[in-house]
Amino acid sequence: MGVILVVLAGIICLVYTSYFIRIMRGDPQGFEVQMIKALAEWIITKGAVSKRYIWAMFFLSLLVEMLYFWLTIVLINNPVMIALTALFIAVESYHLIRIAVSLNRFFIGKALLSHIFNWRVERASAIFFFTHSFLVLAILIFF
Repeated sequence: MGVILVVLAGIICLVYTSYFIRIMRGDPQGFEVQMIKALAEWIITKGAVSKRYIWAMFFLSLLVEMLYFWLTIVLINNPVMIALTALFIAVESYHLIRIAVSLNRFFIGKALLSHIFNWRVERASAIFFFTHSFLVLAILIFF
């Protein structure tokens, strides 16, 4: 189980590194515009089937996050890290609920693609994910 947590934390850390650095430099907007443009182009290319793919990716990411958090709570014996994980679970639950509602509104035609993401929440989530996964890796490697 420890190997799975190391792999998940490593992937999360790598995925969020670029966005985290842009956030810390105070210039995440360019990256966010690229992401939304790429998503728009992908949706146009895939057409109606994109809805199914997006929901599948959403639920797959939810399952991966649940596994990551569960493994962290089970394997990390550090009260501060467990408290941080509990806080992060609450923040990420709020984030995912907002995304699900926004996606649903987008797919029924009540919201624009540009309204799916609340970039302040996305940035907070990215900072949390990067920091948390980095701490998990540090704890697993050094302790």
